Formats: sequence, structure tokens, C-alpha cells
Amino acid sequence: MCKNQLFKKLPPNELFIRVLNVYGFRSLEDKRSITRDYLKHEGSVDKILKLKPELEKYYLPCKARTYLNNLNEKNIITILRQILKTRDYTIISNEKYIRGEKFISYRLDNYDTKIYNPIISKLPTNTPIVLSFE
Repeated sequence: MCKNQLFKKLPPNELFIRVLNVYGFRSLEDKRSITRDYLKHEGSVDKILKLKPELEKYYLPCKARTYLNNLNEKNIITILRQILKTRDYTIISNEKYIRGEKFISYRLDNYDTKIYNPIISKLPTNTPIVLSFE
């Protein structure tokens, strides 16, 4: 049994690649960006509906009811995010305005490439820190 909050078993590579292809990505190294309008134009919701019986085999039943019903372009982005998480990948979203209309573009990214930039730079180690509670 897989220790995962969404899946009974992790989806196999074959299904994983088929799901990526539904969204227009060829592999995890694909650097393209997609938008919800692109997904609508490509008919991605219908393609995910065709894969729904296979996806239900891997999702926990309560999660399948929540995430695999009433699908739209926004919900299928969530499904992609969940499946990518099993392979240590995520989706990075960016807002863009084109002719006054807001678009959210999505691209694949590996968890390892995220760089943590602290707001406060490191303090010198020889500086004493004094806390006072009044």
C-alpha cells in the first residue's frame, strides 16, 4: 500500500505519460507553457474524461469522487498537479495580461530547482541576540 493522501497506488509511467500528453506536454523536461484557453481549444477535459476509469483505479475512492467529477479546465490543472507530485514535479503558474485580459500560464518544474531566497540575509554568527519580554 502506498503512503499517499490521494492515491492507493502510484500511477504507472505509461498512464503518467498519457496524462502529460493530454495537456500538451511530451515529457517532464518540456519547457512549454499552457493556459486554460489552450486546454479548452485542445479538448483536454474530454481527453481526461476518457482516462477517468483508469485514473479511478489509482485514486482513493473518496478523492476520486472529489477530483474526477464535474471536470473543467481549472479542475484538470489540479489533477495534473497531483499526478506530477508523485514524480517530484509541480506546476508553476504565472499571471499574464494580454490586451487587458488576464491569463494564467502553467509550466512544469522540478521541486529540486526551486531556490529558497530568505527575506532576511544571514546574520553574523558572532553577533549576540538579545530577547526581552516586557
